Amino acid sequence: MLHVYVPRCCGLVHIEKALCVFQRNDYEPDIVYFCPKKKAALVRPETLKFPVPDCIVKILSESTEVRDRGVKFEHYAAHGVREYWIVDPEAETVEQDLLTEEREFRLNLKSNNGHISSVVISGFLIPVRAIFDSEENLAALAVLLK
Repeated sequence: MLHVYVPRCCGLVHIEKALCVFQRNDYEPDIVYFCPKKKAALVRPETLKFPVPDCIVKILSESTEVRDRGVKFEHYAAHGVREYWIVDPEAETVEQDLLTEEREFRLNLKSNNGHISSVVISGFLIPVRAIFDSEENLAALAVLLK
């Protein structure tokens, strides 16, 4: 849904295969968002290595969960990723962590229902169920496209 919504607010979304360069490691998160200011200053059509994203969405898997909740979680916060969503398709939950002034993530939301609103992506609000249910997803897309 982000790839539908974001072009309207002038940021940039990449889904997979966006190599993001951090100080000591490079990562390819599942979904990344760059704010309009960062997009204008640091991202060009020929960009192969991207800067640290403003928001990362990770689709959790059993094989990567320890790293996603451990080393990556800490590294993303230390490098200024402002918002981190962990989507668990098995439990059908989404966790939203927000960066604090101390450069640590604080859990803002963990839910399998209700709505989730991005702090970084202005105006982006969707039902949590739309992430996991195709009919809910289509209904949420229709609202976003209005």
